[in-house]
Amino acid sequence: MSQFRKKEEPEVLPGVVLEEDCQTVSPAENIGLDDDDPDDDHEHDVTWTAVSQNPGSGDLLAGWQRKPAPWAVWLERLTLWVERPFNTLTGTRQLNPFYQTGTIAVLLTLVVGLTGFYIFLFYKYGFEESYLSVLRMNNMVITRTMRAVHRYASGALVVTTLLHAYRTLFMERFRGQRWLAWVTGIVLTVLIWLAGVTGYWLVVDVRAQLITDGFVRFLRSFTPWADGFVLWITRADVSGNSWPVMLILLTLHVALFLVVAYFFYLHIRRLSRAKWLPDMHLVIGSVAVLILVAIFFPLRNLPAATGLNLPQRITLDPLFLFYLPAEGGGIAPWLWGGLLLVTAVALALPWITRDHAAAETAKAASGTAKAVGLPVVNIVAERCTGCTKCALDCPYGAIEMVERHDDKPHKFIAVADPKLCVSCGICVGSCDGVAVSLGDAPPELLWDAVAMRLTMAKARAPEQPLRLVFTCDRHAAQGARPFLAENGPVVLAETAVEIITVPCVGTLPPDLMVRALKAGAHDVQLIGCPPDDCRNREGNVWAEKRITRQRVPRLNRAYANAPITAAWVAPDEFATALKTPLPAPAEPGAEPDFMASRRIAADIPRRSLAILFGMMVLVLLAQAFLTDVPFRSRAAADSAVLRVVVEDPTTPFNRTGAFNLPERPLILRLEVDGEVVAEEIYDPAVFFSQPVDPFVQDLEIAPGSHHIRLAFVDEKADSRVVFFETTTELAPGDILRVVYNPLFSTPCKGRNCLQ
Repeated sequence: MSQFRKKEEPEVLPGVVLEEDCQTVSPAENIGLDDDDPDDDHEHDVTWTAVSQNPGSGDLLAGWQRKPAPWAVWLERLTLWVERPFNTLTGTRQLNPFYQTGTIAVLLTLVVGLTGFYIFLFYKYGFEESYLSVLRMNNMVITRTMRAVHRYASGALVVTTLLHAYRTLFMERFRGQRWLAWVTGIVLTVLIWLAGVTGYWLVVDVRAQLITDGFVRFLRSFTPWADGFVLWITRADVSGNSWPVMLILLTLHVALFLVVAYFFYLHIRRLSRAKWLPDMHLVIGSVAVLILVAIFFPLRNLPAATGLNLPQRITLDPLFLFYLPAEGGGIAPWLWGGLLLVTAVALALPWITRDHAAAETAKAASGTAKAVGLPVVNIVAERCTGCTKCALDCPYGAIEMVERHDDKPHKFIAVADPKLCVSCGICVGSCDGVAVSLGDAPPELLWDAVAMRLTMAKARAPEQPLRLVFTCDRHAAQGARPFLAENGPVVLAETAVEIITVPCVGTLPPDLMVRALKAGAHDVQLIGCPPDDCRNREGNVWAEKRITRQRVPRLNRAYANAPITAAWVAPDEFATALKTPLPAPAEPGAEPDFMASRRIAADIPRRSLAILFGMMVLVLLAQAFLTDVPFRSRAAADSAVLRVVVEDPTTPFNRTGAFNLPERPLILRLEVDGEVVAEEIYDPAVFFSQPVDPFVQDLEIAPGSHHIRLAFVDEKADSRVVFFETTTELAPGDILRVVYNPLFSTPCKGRNCLQ
């Protein structure tokens, strides 16, 4: 027991002097302690070992318990079924990356940013120059590897972000003060996707060509800017001066990444002690796996983008370019409409869904049923000693310490902000002065509820030793559900087990467990969530530290090795934890080591680390292959394209500076095999007095021989001013590009262009 004798100073907020600001009476006068413990941090007028007992006061905990929605219970049950093999293979829950998806996403964002900066040092600007610079990167081992790491980490970031959102969804961590984290998380996902698409665009290969074509179709369907964008891109290509286009695109890509970083800050803005990075074994393993896979499976380069042909075959990344197969088939509007609807519903989820509180209805003064939510933090001001423990422990900053101005001798008092409270009850467990509660009920009713359950359980099973088990509402909705359905205590191995559900195991003050032992419980067990998987972030961590005497309020020294145990398991492993026998003595005559049985973190075997590393390699390899799927464009296989760009339709009438306009309206007409496929009518009176929009057409036509003519037509005078006319043979996937811009000596690049 020597490891528990060293006095550790408890943590307090800056400005607080523990001996001066937190004590109320001397130890000799204190009515709350039955044992002399020189290790006690400070004393209170009222403590959990001395609060009144009134078993007839009702079960307060029923009003504190969160009841998850049926759909959330079902989704979590499905997730637990998927995760179970991973926990079984590794033999520990500390290595489960599903519990740390949020911090893994931050790590991947850092990897994407650092590798992106390195790639930027070798990137050139211009359609041809950008593509060639990417090709040259493959000739250098480090650059080739960094580019592959950048791509794989970007894909893994999308997957991890979606998994994190899914976990947040079934835990229902999106209402109340958590709405900001939820909404910013949705926006983050969209921004990451946009950044990934612009990254593919920067390569200027045939995949980027399809992205450009899809973007033009999007602009044409929803905005008036499509023609201007096509003109801008075409002008840059025709003139050979395309570096501004690529510079703007790169700037957009970098700006999106910076906005993503800012939204990560907004995402965790309301969290106390936000954890930025995953555990070190996941940091090292993730980076090592990314580098290894990038070395042995570098990225393949596709042909350069061209204005002469539609891309026939490419490799597709479904994480970022999932929409490309829907382009041109009439499915795209339904796809985008469905995604917009899902996004809108997700953003509205905090306000359109209802929290299934335990106190679902309460009698209002009028006698009608009134829906109420879960109770929020409430400070009993006359008992508060300003010790700051509740403010320190709150994971969401719902309690702050302010200067006190009443007749009490304490410097500070805790003040709650109900708008930031998530009803986790961790602050109740942090206050050994019985000054914090949830709702209007006095905090001592927590012990009354426990005492009532304990008394009833002993009455129903008087001949058997009684184990008192505390668990959280997640376990209550999953593995503990069958046991809670029993009428009275459950009998396991000749031991009666009474299970009490609290909002979080962090709700329990350590002295309350001691008092339960004094009241007749044979032993006390906490069954909480695994590391990094607590619905309330830190409830399991604080509970473990309190009962292992590493954080105040901690177990009284005399009860440091009392029969109080803990199991930190997934919610579907409740039955296994419940049947775990008490620790046995290491040798005859010795005491069982109950302290060791409470620890949340254990030594990780090398075998488990090796299994984790192997599974991470397999997952990343699967991602690498599944995001490089062969794809054939249906448009390239079935049709050809006629692309016409006339930047200034007034040019043919003003080549010598003299206007030669008819008085009737002018018709700029595009004909294919004598049929009019597009036309624009201009009023001669404003033809030169106002800016004239460019004439831009992008039409799919059947492969074969076609006669193409672009001309201004005066039907009454039966006259034409021909821009372009030719008869040509078009194969599937061919692009006939007609570009008319007299500002350039070579009006366009490619065959069959007007010279």
